[in-house]
Amino acid sequence: MKLLFSKAFLFCFISLFYFQSSPPQKDPKQYPKGMENPTLRGLDQLKKYPLPRYRPGHTLSYLFNWMDPFYMGEGGQPGVERDDAVKRSEFVQQELCLHWHYGIVIPNIDFAFNITGEGHCPPYVQLANEHPEIPLHFITSWLFSEPNLIGYPYTKAMVQNTDLNPAWSATFNFYGNDLKQIKFNFPDSLIRIDGAVTKYHISRLLKWLTRPVDVINEDGEEPPGPYQLPYLKKDPIMIRMKDSMKIDSWEDFMAIRKLHMRNVYAAAFMKTLPELKNTRYSLYGTEGGPINCFKWSIMKKCQTPVNGIYYSTPDFYPRWPKNWKDWSGPWHGWRWIDIGRKVEIKDGDYLFSPFVAAGWSSNPEDDIRPGQWLGLLKCLSVIGAEYYYVGYFNLGAPFTNPSQYVWQAAMPAYAQAITSRFEDVLRNGNVLFEKDGTPRITWSTEDPHVLIAVRKHNKKDKYIICGTYQPFSNDAAEIPEKRNVTIQLDGKELSFEIRRQGSVYVYEKTTDGKTLFYQLDKWHENAHPDYWSDDFNFEAEVGDSDISNAELTTVHTGAEGDYKNYTTSLNMLENKEYEYRCVIRDSVPEKRFLWIRYKGKGTLTVQSMKAKGETKRVALPDTTQWSWYKLESSFYPEGVKLCNAKGAIELDRLVISKLGVEPK
Repeated sequence: MKLLFSKAFLFCFISLFYFQSSPPQKDPKQYPKGMENPTLRGLDQLKKYPLPRYRPGHTLSYLFNWMDPFYMGEGGQPGVERDDAVKRSEFVQQELCLHWHYGIVIPNIDFAFNITGEGHCPPYVQLANEHPEIPLHFITSWLFSEPNLIGYPYTKAMVQNTDLNPAWSATFNFYGNDLKQIKFNFPDSLIRIDGAVTKYHISRLLKWLTRPVDVINEDGEEPPGPYQLPYLKKDPIMIRMKDSMKIDSWEDFMAIRKLHMRNVYAAAFMKTLPELKNTRYSLYGTEGGPINCFKWSIMKKCQTPVNGIYYSTPDFYPRWPKNWKDWSGPWHGWRWIDIGRKVEIKDGDYLFSPFVAAGWSSNPEDDIRPGQWLGLLKCLSVIGAEYYYVGYFNLGAPFTNPSQYVWQAAMPAYAQAITSRFEDVLRNGNVLFEKDGTPRITWSTEDPHVLIAVRKHNKKDKYIICGTYQPFSNDAAEIPEKRNVTIQLDGKELSFEIRRQGSVYVYEKTTDGKTLFYQLDKWHENAHPDYWSDDFNFEAEVGDSDISNAELTTVHTGAEGDYKNYTTSLNMLENKEYEYRCVIRDSVPEKRFLWIRYKGKGTLTVQSMKAKGETKRVALPDTTQWSWYKLESSFYPEGVKLCNAKGAIELDRLVISKLGVEPK
């Protein structure tokens, strides 16, 4: 006993000494260049980042911007005039919608005319009219309705008004504070007033628009909430109302009433404005989460379904690296999503659209960093996230400079672009299920830092596997950036590498007996995008033209299922063109080299993807080993098209680089 005590005491002493003498190591590459004083302004950073590589022809919904372009345009920053911030915010919107797959957003319809005033076109409307091919998004906020604007004697939303009739509201204790809110018997006539205010604001905008509104997203935090349940059970008025409706379950009663109230509000504009007949309506926080959520099977119907699917809108706001795995109060990490997705998928809703934010602290060192965040977003995609509502919250002065957080707009686009490369499995597949029919959202391993998600095609032996190696702090020394893992899949062991920034693999058993394994996101880096490579790295099998399984081959050195060391290559068919698209945004064009890693022998036609781009014919030297071949040229600003004119050529990688040095 004394010996055990001595060892324990010694361990604690050594640990204390170690942690005191070893302060956290901050990785500069997880922050913008310049750290506390970034070298580039937020918009200029976006223009320098490598662009996401969406697969041409994909049909994924556009990202929804909840970051507020005004603050992204440096609104509220010292020395920045309001008019200058508004103009810069228009450039931010243009950059996001033209290059990052974002819709154009009117961030708050209530305040849309505050800057220009009545009789003038509000900011962003002209951009929306110029680009009808890009979806237009509105954000509405029921809680901020001002009925006095349309002639009523009330300055705050009716659902905020608890002084009209004592029978319509209740006072209860909520996390130690007395809270007074309306109840589920609040009259429809008063709810319609709030809806009419929203209709008023939308109607003013419609007068300036020459194109449709694609999505309206409501803030969705209006009372009453499901947390009222303990108090409703003691309320005679609520008891009588529930009994009169012949509903046994209190949870069903609350969801049915809340659904009715939301539908009454939305009908005031969605059903009465003909311009919105094809507009989709969604509400924040409509989900199957574990606590303080209305019953999903009922509440989901307050939203517009897409192809028969109701997209849940949970928030994935871990805020801090330590919170990614679980949740803390209102800040939801992965386990919250895991529980909610099981409910939603069991109800048939296999796709969803979460709200996401990596943190919004005044000290960026508190927030989740880019590499970790990208890995988490990719896992959300594999469990069904078609698109994201991308948030950052400027809660009050002093406002964080957007140069510290504009990267949070880029990461969802990088993740969704990878999703576009497995869209067939996203739409025609699902997560796997346990024997009892429970959806399997998370694949456990022995390491608590590992997160793995898997999705399978409904009709093929084709899987998408995403793994990320997650820290619980921003200490660069906590864990390595990557590790090898092993999971049980389809009755077999499967081993592969996962990285901090996520590793997304295709694992497929083809009908002709082959097994394929390859990575979709190998070019992504564990760093702030300021530091990402200027090179364009392409795996030959991840191109922008249709490639059949017959053209691919995977070779690995380990046992069956061991893909820690493997090569998947493209066996080029004669006279077939293979496209690899990219966008080079250099303000001053620079000479680049095209490096091709291949084996075999043949004549290759190399053509620029740019309109009327030049073409070269190259006789590749005969080689039975993987070898690099270099072409010197400056004609690859939009990518390259390859064609095997003659011979047998096996292709592994392509790199478009400024360097004349052989790639690693």
